Amino acid sequence: MEQYAFRQAPWRKQLKRIMNFLIILSISAGISLLYLYYSAQMTDMKLQIQMLHEDRNELTRTIADYVTREGILTSFSYLEQKALQTGYQPIDYYNEDIYQYLLVEGYYGEKTVASDRTLEKIPLPVSPLRPEYSLSLRQWLRSKLTVLGAVR
Repeated sequence: MEQYAFRQAPWRKQLKRIMNFLIILSISAGISLLYLYYSAQMTDMKLQIQMLHEDRNELTRTIADYVTREGILTSFSYLEQKALQTGYQPIDYYNEDIYQYLLVEGYYGEKTVASDRTLEKIPLPVSPLRPEYSLSLRQWLRSKLTVLGAVR
């Protein structure tokens, strides 16, 4: 009984090689397209983050500028200059003959809340440890051993 080995035709082998090459080529092209897509997204995100950082820095500078302007506008020398320009006269607080108090209806004076109640002073603990943890290991062992010695 003879056994015959079947061989594939040469055109089939060649077609199989070409198909394997095309499959590998398409898989590698898909992977590279995926890589390019994600790297483009990452680049776009980095640019957006950079623009947002620039916006934040600009806003920080603007806020600092406004705070500086507010400080200048509310400074004592600027307010004094504006008051003198509008006709106010400086007052000597130690000379009561210059100014007078006016009685205003419905105004009962300042209500002091802090003077009505007394503040309780809470004593600070002597040790930051709780009393259960204030014994050293030696003291604890000695107390346990004396208790065991007394029981026997």
